[in-house]
Amino acid sequence: MEKSYQKDQLTTQIFYGETLNKSINPAASDNLHVIILTNQKYYDRSFEKVSQLFKNAYDIDWYVCRNQTYCNNLEELMNLLHFLERFPSNRKYLFCGYGNEGVMQLTGFLAQTTVLPGHYWCLPVSVRSLAKALITEQAVMKQNSQVLLQVKNLPQAVYFDQTLTEAQTEGKLVDLLVFIRIGLVCDYDFLQNLYQNFPNQQLVYRRSFAALITELIDYYAESAEIETFGQLFEAAFYQTENGHLLSSNMKRLFGILFHLFWSDANDKLHFNLKNFLIWFQRLGYPIYLPKQISLTDYQLQVLAQAQKEAPIFVLAKIGKVGKKTKVTVQSLQQAIEKYQAIIKEIRES
Repeated sequence: MEKSYQKDQLTTQIFYGETLNKSINPAASDNLHVIILTNQKYYDRSFEKVSQLFKNAYDIDWYVCRNQTYCNNLEELMNLLHFLERFPSNRKYLFCGYGNEGVMQLTGFLAQTTVLPGHYWCLPVSVRSLAKALITEQAVMKQNSQVLLQVKNLPQAVYFDQTLTEAQTEGKLVDLLVFIRIGLVCDYDFLQNLYQNFPNQQLVYRRSFAALITELIDYYAESAEIETFGQLFEAAFYQTENGHLLSSNMKRLFGILFHLFWSDANDKLHFNLKNFLIWFQRLGYPIYLPKQISLTDYQLQVLAQAQKEAPIFVLAKIGKVGKKTKVTVQSLQQAIEKYQAIIKEIRES
């Protein structure tokens, strides 16, 4: 399938529903010098297969990033720029991001700022990297997940091969969280459908997300708030003592949960938060923070982070964005206390 996508006056074409070798026309890279940015694990798995997609290219070079989620950091950018110094500026290039979220961001930032002439494509390897390919803000991050540099850009084309995602195990759970966040921010009925179709971990592994991709693209085109939901609460974990005990994906998950609880503290959502956490537990998501992480320290870091940023939005109700407001001591404490009370109920039941 092919879908035209527009956001912030920028446009791209999205190709999905087929494998990469069927959706990418080799003639599209005729006489172009293709530079592929990827992660180490995808380079190891797919070097030959992806290289074949560009068999008509003038030349192909690979730049291999680390596997971490936020590989779009300053150190990686400086290494990438050093790598590109040897390439002449009188050729035409195709910068191609084939990898995780950080690779999508790093490719978009490079394509907008480099002196080398050319276009760029994204070949996401997961639903979460597809979502990153659909936002216009291309960022280079500090080590603590804070934005350091940012430009606006969209790829000329996005090619999403869903067969790359279906063989995943834990990766499918991380991808499901992308859809859950869409439901929380944009559409309660969509969230209910996820609950009905993916009630437990076993069905997440067995069932495909293919039918949800078109909706994901449409929601990202319409909403500017999906990616920001939970960001402040996620970022605070990078400053919290022992926050390293949570992986980047776990930080994001708890960031979404605490943004949800904070929204409820500001404006009653009339939503069964206990059942929501029980569903998360059945899916195999962590709902208990490690004991080594102090919620008191975490709250201080959330408040410190909130002081540096503009007000963030609360949910008026599930599936509807409400007003923007500052995080206060009272609202944050109320959110954390409700989370603790529900966790205690679940533990004791």
